[in-house]
Parts: sequence; C-alpha cells; structure tokens
Amino acid sequence: MTAVHSAAPAHAARTARLLALPALSGVLIAATFLDFSLYALAWVAFAPLLWSLAEAETRREALWIGVIAGMATNVPAFSWLVYTIHAFGGFPYPVAVLFYVCLSAFATCQFVLFALALRFTGPGPLGLAAPVLWVPLELLFPNLFPWRLANSQLHAPLLTQVGDLTGPFGLSFVLVWFSAALVIAARRPRRLKPLGAATLAAVLLLAYGAARMPAIERAIAAAPTVRVALIQGNIGIREKGNVAVFEHNIERYRTLSEALPNDVDVIVWPESVAQWWVPAVAERLQPDQHPLPGLRTHLIFGGLAYGSNAQGEQERYNSAFLIDRDATVLGRYDKRVLLPFGEYLPGATWIPGLAKLSPRSGHFTPGQALRTLDVPGRARFAPLVCYEDVPSGGARAMTRQGAEVLLTLFNDAWFGDSMAPYQHEALALWRALENRRYFVRVGNAGATGVIDPLGRVVSRLGLFTEGTLTVAIRPLDIETFYTRHGDVFGWCVVAAAVAALGLAWRRRNLGGGTTVSVGP
Repeated sequence: MTAVHSAAPAHAARTARLLALPALSGVLIAATFLDFSLYALAWVAFAPLLWSLAEAETRREALWIGVIAGMATNVPAFSWLVYTIHAFGGFPYPVAVLFYVCLSAFATCQFVLFALALRFTGPGPLGLAAPVLWVPLELLFPNLFPWRLANSQLHAPLLTQVGDLTGPFGLSFVLVWFSAALVIAARRPRRLKPLGAATLAAVLLLAYGAARMPAIERAIAAAPTVRVALIQGNIGIREKGNVAVFEHNIERYRTLSEALPNDVDVIVWPESVAQWWVPAVAERLQPDQHPLPGLRTHLIFGGLAYGSNAQGEQERYNSAFLIDRDATVLGRYDKRVLLPFGEYLPGATWIPGLAKLSPRSGHFTPGQALRTLDVPGRARFAPLVCYEDVPSGGARAMTRQGAEVLLTLFNDAWFGDSMAPYQHEALALWRALENRRYFVRVGNAGATGVIDPLGRVVSRLGLFTEGTLTVAIRPLDIETFYTRHGDVFGWCVVAAAVAALGLAWRRRNLGGGTTVSVGP
C-alpha cells in the first residue's frame, strides 16, 4: 500500500509538469509577439515544450502537449482577432468569439503535428530534429496570420540580415535548435555538442549580419534620393463606412496633402481612401473623380475600380492608383490576396445564409496581374494592398520585375488599439530584408512608417493619430539570393524533414518497435 500511495503524488506531479511546460512555452512565444522588446525569450521559448515531449510516454500525451502549447500561444498572442472579426465582418461578438476559438484550434494543429512528428523521429543528431520539423510547418501550415518565430527578432537587426538568403526561416531554424540544444544539455550535462553547434550557428548569423550591413549601407548611400510624403488621416472604421461623411473624410486627406512642401516627389494615401468607383479602363480621371484637385506632383492612392469579365459579369477591385498632376492614370494595381470576413466571406458560396450573419463582408474580385507603379524619373514602386505584404511572393515577384521600392497601402483600424498593427509590421518588414528595398507602408490609422533595406523601422506615425510623414528614400536595384531563388532554404528543410520521418518509419518497422522516444 505504501508504494501505491507514494506513486500517486509522483504521477500527479508528472501530469502537472506535462501540462504546465507546454503552456509555459506558449506563454513565452506569445510574450515575444505582445512585446517585441522581449525578443530574447524566443531563444528559450521552445525548451519547456521540448522537455515535456521528452517525458511523453504515449502518442496521446504528445498530442495533448501540442494542443496545450498551441492554444497557449495563439489565444493570447492574436486575441485582437475577436474585435477584427466583429468589426470587419460585422459578426455579433458571440459569433466572433466562436470563430476565433475555431481559428485558434486550427492554428493549434501546427503544434500538434510538430509534437507528434518529433516524438516519432526522436531528437536526431545534435538535436536537429526539432528545427528540421518546425521550419516546414512555418513554411507550409496555412495559418490565417502566418507568423514565424523569427518575426519576434525585429529588435536584433544583426540576426535578421540572413533574410536575404533564407527569408525568416533560417533564423527560426536556429532559434528552435538553440532551445532543443539547451534541453539536451540540461537533461544530460555531458552532451554539450548540440549546444555548441547551435551556439556556433547563432554566431554565424551575427557574423553574416555584421558583414552584410555595411555593404547594404554603402549601396543606400550611393543611390539617388526620392522624397515621399505619407498621409495618415485617421478615419475611424465607422466614419469610413458611412456614406454621409465620405466627402469629409477625403477633405481630411486633401487638407493634409495641400500643406506639404513643394519638393515632395510622391504623395501616398492609404487603402481605399477614395470611396467612389472608377472604370478599370479609365486612362484619365474625370474632375469629379479626382481625389486631390490642384495636385502638384504624383499621387498614389487606394481606391475602387470596376470592370467586366469575359462572361459580362461585373467585377469589383480594391485598387492602388498612380496619377500625375493632370489626373492621367499612370498605373493601377488590383489587390490579388483578399482578406476573409471583409473582402469576401469564406464558405458563402456553399452556405448563402452566412451572408446574413456578416452583412459588412464585401464581394471583391481578386486581381490577376502583378503591376508596378512607375513614377517617371523617380522610382518603380511594388504596390501591395493590406495583407499582401505578409506573404513573400508578391514583393519578390515585383522586385524581379524591376521594382525599386516596396509599398503597402493598408487600413489596420480594423484591429483596434492593439498589438496587431505592430505584429503586421513585424511580419511585413522581412520583405525589405529579403529583397533589400526600402519599404513604405501607409495606413489610415497607423502604423504608417518606413522600413529601410536593413529591416529597421526608420520613421513611424503612431496609432490613431492624424499626420504626415515626409521621408527621403533610396530606390535600389540590388538582386539578392532570396529574390532570385525564393525559399530554397525552407524547401531544403522540408526535404530533410521528409527524410527524417522516412528514416524513423524505416527504423521503427525494421526494428519492430512501437514508439520512438524524443528524450535526449
């Protein structure tokens, strides 16, 4: 009886530890996205999760460890989505909460897959299995808000410079590897090679950053200057959707723009400032369509366009326009990646009744072409609208087409007064690193700002403020490894993960075993 009674507390303590450790990992990861000054926590964030997986005895335990880590990460880090789903899609709060719980549960599957895969493979040589299995999930798992662990490191520019080789995935790889190596060293103090190797990888990232930053700074210094004025009107989401105050809203942008100095080369307004429909075939804006009468320079602004498809059906576009002082349309780009719950309603095609729950969801058509906006004699801009600066493909493709400056027009007022606009910025700034371009981001209510080709935020307007930001940028024509080849590193890690899983399956079947421990 004594043995039974002594075993019960030990079992309870083990269960509590298996539940608490992955929750701690989730909290640490979430903390780095709720306060970017805590970026150092990302270097140890995976360690509690990996320790608990090392103690897991069954697949079921590994599964629940993944569930706990995933929910503890996603629920606090991106809780602003409740407000966004309510405000953007028009859903009642209880329905918005239900949607958020479902989205969080789906995002949690990323951690569940990681936990099950790592238990299957074991830690691997030098503890490499953890990063080899995590990075493919960062690359391939279809999160609505596709964050990477490396996005937490924006305050460590020496580390982020590897972005022009690997995108964010190289840094994510080293971050997870370092946590795995720490766990191995803590559980078996004599096994220090993994920690030494992971530390060396981190040192190499720092060395690359130290060598690469001066070279990019020299290229910036040698490039011509273009003066760009960014206008943030701070129109609230209720005002923006109210037809009665459309003219008042546009007047706010006109007043701010008319006060600019004459040496500005380009004025930029954010997404969908002009709330009237312009024919997609228009070559010149009519007087009643001109957003800024008396324009003295070039204007890039967000507006609405319409046209017809081959079947004669009307199509509506969320567009970025470039006009000159004569109102000639020098270029137009139609948003290609539409945002669910606002610009279209997922599932409404199959379940028409959903539209009644979300009356504010739009019915936009995705654009089909990548087009730069070319300001004569100044710069070729790569226009991205809102969420399009999060995936890497659009910025990279337009850079390959000759874009010299990246540009996003967006409206993050839908996120409320939260960390979401800064999280958006943290994800987007990797496009500047990957392609070595200045990145101009203009939002209706913030965070309007400029990111330099080193991934540093050099100027920014605060949230929910009205103002202008006039900056000097440098168009660049550098072609990086990432611009030419994309996610080669990420896909190589995918291949390594497939090989690791294949070897584990072969070892398991040839050896006749039923489980593979992840313990070091």
